[in-house]
Amino acid sequence: MAITEQTQARLADVIDEQIRCAQAMLGALDLEDEALKAGDSERLNSAGADKARLVESLEDLEQERSGLAAVLELRLATLEDSDTGGKWRELLAILEQCRQRNQRNGALVRARREQVLAALRLLGGTESELYDSKGFESVARNAQRLGSA
Repeated sequence: MAITEQTQARLADVIDEQIRCAQAMLGALDLEDEALKAGDSERLNSAGADKARLVESLEDLEQERSGLAAVLELRLATLEDSDTGGKWRELLAILEQCRQRNQRNGALVRARREQVLAALRLLGGTESELYDSKGFESVARNAQRLGSA
């Protein structure tokens, strides 16, 4: 097998591995979503660790894929009609799903954060701003601090 054929075969293998990692990322994002909705911090931490590991793997694979493509002097237009081009389009579609799910989970995190901050403001008797325009701590006039009588 010629070097070019070996490189093309390795490129196809790398894209296949990227697809597997991206599909695993979809699973991790789904677990994260479930954990966020259930308020399960243990599962949330586990999903976060999985995501971090998968991101690292995807980055490593992308560096390898990019290097192989450079060796082969491949352009995206060259890939369009090949088997590898079909795999590449599949990978891009899965990565777009990952992006959308990650944005959805981020929105859930932001909403949960706002709920927690609102509860803390209510319990602590503070207004939405912690400091006034002069830099002094801002406290609601009739509110008492948590733990005070």
